[in-house]
Amino acid sequence: MKKIIIASFFAVLALNISAQKIEKGIWQIEIGTGIGGHFNWVTGGEFDYDYKIDGKSEPNYPISGDWKDFYNSETDLGYDLDFTNFSNWESRFLNDISFGYFLADGFLLGLGLDLGGYDIDTDSDTLTALSVHYNDSVGIQSDDEFNVGVKPKLRYYITTGRGNAVFFEASYRLGVNNSREYYEDVNSNSVEISKNTFGSSAGLGFGWSIFNFSSREIFAIEPMIGFNFNNIRTNEITTVYNDLANQTTEISLDEKKQSMGPYFKLKLAFYLGRHFWSH
Repeated sequence: MKKIIIASFFAVLALNISAQKIEKGIWQIEIGTGIGGHFNWVTGGEFDYDYKIDGKSEPNYPISGDWKDFYNSETDLGYDLDFTNFSNWESRFLNDISFGYFLADGFLLGLGLDLGGYDIDTDSDTLTALSVHYNDSVGIQSDDEFNVGVKPKLRYYITTGRGNAVFFEASYRLGVNNSREYYEDVNSNSVEISKNTFGSSAGLGFGWSIFNFSSREIFAIEPMIGFNFNNIRTNEITTVYNDLANQTTEISLDEKKQSMGPYFKLKLAFYLGRHFWSH
């Protein structure tokens, strides 16, 4: 279905005969390429950790603290790079899609969307999770994940030589990610990991719209760099059940984290003139 949507999308774009770049009234559709990366430095936050057996907390728990107990100026660098994601093109396009409209010449108001998830039920030859190893040869594994994010953005474009343009962007993103993993062996021993994450991010960026790849200048390649300020809250609960001992162990982690850092990405964009929407 995704392949049909992508094919239809590009077929419709090919009919556009009136693209006028960044003038008032022009629409923009932007898609991702999966090429990009970011670095983040942890700047603050706190955590609460609890360990329960059959509903009762262990004597040395819960534990609370600040992230500065674990991070310092030499070890607080976290990063996530994505240079080699050249598979599953449909998901990469649709997960980083955005729509924009030029309210005035050079001023674009846009909304980005991140949508994704999966639901997998499989048999597993060996059940392994959180250092819990069962020797049974057959098990059940169930994984599902759902994420959604919205990112309003405001851009200002300045034309450059050869019909290209540079732009400055301010954005704010809100996102939710929920995931669940479940493992069970033939003796009904099981491990369940559920994770709920809510995040927000304010960003400033600078990019370049390169239109030299189309005679009608509808299509642009857009490299971009920027800086984000992030807030993330995560609640993770791991439940381990031992059927032989009839014992349930629950490990919970609630954390808040603030971070900031630079990013870069490469996107593709289509600038659609008023004539396009009249057909």
